[in-house]
Amino acid sequence: MEIKSNLLEIEALDVKQLPELQGMREKQIQIVKENPYVEITDNKSYDEAKKARTTLVTARTEIQNQDKLIASKIKKFREAVAGVSEELISITRPHEEKQQQEVKRWEELKEKEKQEKLRQEEERKNNIRNSISCIIDEAYMKINKCSFETIESLKVDFEEGLYKTDVSQFEEFELDFNEKLIQFKNAFSSKIKTLEEAEAQRLEKIRLENEAAKLNEERIKLEAKAKEEAERLKKIKEEQELAIKAERAAMEAEKAAHALIIKQKEEEAQKEREAAEAKLKQDRDELEAEKARLAKIEADKIAQEEVQRKAKEEEERKAKEKAEADAKAKLETERLEALKPEKQKAVEYIQSLNFSNVEPKITDELLNVEFKKCLQKISDTINESVSAIQNFK
Repeated sequence: MEIKSNLLEIEALDVKQLPELQGMREKQIQIVKENPYVEITDNKSYDEAKKARTTLVTARTEIQNQDKLIASKIKKFREAVAGVSEELISITRPHEEKQQQEVKRWEELKEKEKQEKLRQEEERKNNIRNSISCIIDEAYMKINKCSFETIESLKVDFEEGLYKTDVSQFEEFELDFNEKLIQFKNAFSSKIKTLEEAEAQRLEKIRLENEAAKLNEERIKLEAKAKEEAERLKKIKEEQELAIKAERAAMEAEKAAHALIIKQKEEEAQKEREAAEAKLKQDRDELEAEKARLAKIEADKIAQEEVQRKAKEEEERKAKEKAEADAKAKLETERLEALKPEKQKAVEYIQSLNFSNVEPKITDELLNVEFKKCLQKISDTINESVSAIQNFK
């Protein structure tokens, strides 16, 4: 008889079989059929398009709401699964933690053993390094104290001791020892070379000092000889200076006599020059006087000509002015003569302005006085105007 398992396999679940989604596909297809695409051309088609859009949106949101419902149920299922999982884990967790503590204890123990071995190994290495350093340092101390006299004995010491050191005791640091030994040998060779050079310099210094002493003796001898020669030359020089001094005195006397002769000749030449200069000055003065006389004659002539020219110009100017005045007077006479008829007409016209009507009789005394004054003013004005016309030129 076959026994069917009641176990639920999540992988075998068909999402499409969920009750929340049953009939949804057919419903969505039906809604699409019932709400075809509407092209808007007027208000009616606009309302139909909005209605179709609302139906389609409602269909979409319905599916989304179902999706949220399914998600909330799945979340609750996941929480239930988590609770069962935690319950199952709690069965083995205490045993896991206990076992982990034991493993950790063992690992810590092994780590301590490892660190102890490392410490011992490092201590062993340090001991070997220190041993190498002590051997090499001791050798360096010896070469530092070495002198030229102890070089050979120190060589023997190193050959018998340091250079025959058993390097196997240094284990893996054998190469380090050999390297330091090579460096030491180089340093020892340099030290030997330095000491040999210093010794050579010392011997050379002694040789130079001996040569210097010998040269000093020769220098003293040469200085004594040079002193004798200097004394001899000094004596010769003094004799020569006396001879030169006597010769110089004779030359000075001859020079003085010669200078006296030259001075006399110069005085005579000076007198001749002065006489010539006096004659030249006299000639120059006479020439200047003649030039001044001629210049005065020329100046007087020019002045006389200038006076004559100005007199002639003045005479011509006066004649011209007289002619112009005569012409002007003639023109003025002619003009005045021509003005007489015009002036006469003007006078007659002004005189015609006299009162021709009978003087009115004014009874008011004050007004009559004022009227008389006005008449007098008018008469005076006419007379003045006539006089002005007659005197006009």
